[in-house]
Amino acid sequence: MKHQLTKEVTIARREIVRVQVDRFHLFYYDFFHRSETIEMAKFFFETVYNLDGKEEWETLAFSTYEKVKNMMKEGTRESVERLIELNSITDELDIQMAELLLSKGWELGKEITQEQYFNLFCELDRRETRKKQLEVVLFNLKKFYELAHKPVSAYIIKPAAMMARLLGVYPLFKKVEQGYYATLPVHQDLFNEFYAIVQEKEWDFLHKAFPTLKEET
Repeated sequence: MKHQLTKEVTIARREIVRVQVDRFHLFYYDFFHRSETIEMAKFFFETVYNLDGKEEWETLAFSTYEKVKNMMKEGTRESVERLIELNSITDELDIQMAELLLSKGWELGKEITQEQYFNLFCELDRRETRKKQLEVVLFNLKKFYELAHKPVSAYIIKPAAMMARLLGVYPLFKKVEQGYYATLPVHQDLFNEFYAIVQEKEWDFLHKAFPTLKEET
């Protein structure tokens, strides 16, 4: 379901996304500065959250995907579906954060701090949805890595991209392709290190915001 956003909410959402991506850069600084992991870090912490082209992507995802999903290989289809799910959850949360930010008299275009972002994050709450979002993020990390390192993927990625272009749904497939090439050069041990750190830091962030979640797990 697509949201009809006001200009103010759109601008506020951009600020929410900006400060969120900044947090990722702070948390995962090393991975953004190691030659083997730069592209992987950029994909998972920038590309996936990028608002540019989002309208086109959403339109395809919600109107066209059902018609073309049976033409995709199972691994690709699952990756697209998980991206659609993550996109939907993140959209909902970011828009609600943007509306909360505006309700506090935020001046359009003014940058907020990490502390202000965290306070909004806590005030909005949505802890169960945040938990689901993180579970999908972690699932995506593993699935994209596994997909990129299946020997058969090297043979299907280019024909799949060509088919997506012919069907007019390339933007839908593009993120899967980007994820494939971003994780391909990363060897297993380095990916395991990356995954473990992301898992630890993101759960810590969530538990800091909502201590009761830690008691439940």
